[in-house]
Amino acid sequence: MSNSRDNTQPINSFSATDGIRARPTMYLPEFGQRHAVNSLVQECLCISLDNALEGCATEIRITIRGDGSIAIWDNGLPLPLIGSDGLPAIQSLLTIMYACRDAKRAVNKDLCRVGVVVVNALSEWLKVDCGIDARHWRQEYQRGAPVGPFAEIGDTTKTWEQISFLPDRSLLGETQFDIPAFQRWFTDQQFAISNCHITLDDDVTGERLLLS
Repeated sequence: MSNSRDNTQPINSFSATDGIRARPTMYLPEFGQRHAVNSLVQECLCISLDNALEGCATEIRITIRGDGSIAIWDNGLPLPLIGSDGLPAIQSLLTIMYACRDAKRAVNKDLCRVGVVVVNALSEWLKVDCGIDARHWRQEYQRGAPVGPFAEIGDTTKTWEQISFLPDRSLLGETQFDIPAFQRWFTDQQFAISNCHITLDDDVTGERLLLS
């Protein structure tokens, strides 16, 4: 499976999914606040921005779906399905605390704070999809725990990756994704990204915003 990022360095971190769900305010400063869901999206976006900053991705799509779930897709190189610890690299990022800090090379590590492990732990469900070597692979999680291993579910003609998740309302309440606040955050970051088309689609309103 050669069409994936070489990211096999050891990850020095600890498992913490249960701890995050038990004490979410320790890991998500915005927990219980208006922009909590925005912070989850920003953590996921780090993976796609890393691809873009390395010149691997020319398109990133953020989609707000009608059921309240959010998807972040890019056409860059997926993280490898087999990591140095025998787990898929993305599974390590989704289940091990601070794995994101060791994995990211191009994105400012202060931006990727504790990583997508917090997104996974605070989501009712999360799905990882990727296109590698003409195969569509998927792994699903429920409240931070993998439902099963990565499985091949079909064919694809392109190389890509996507994380989609539904914030767990039992923990986060009815907090919604705040599009204007996200636009301000994205502009303030001043990402040095060229030749990458970044859009935000709202399936509820039909609105599309061009971010970059």
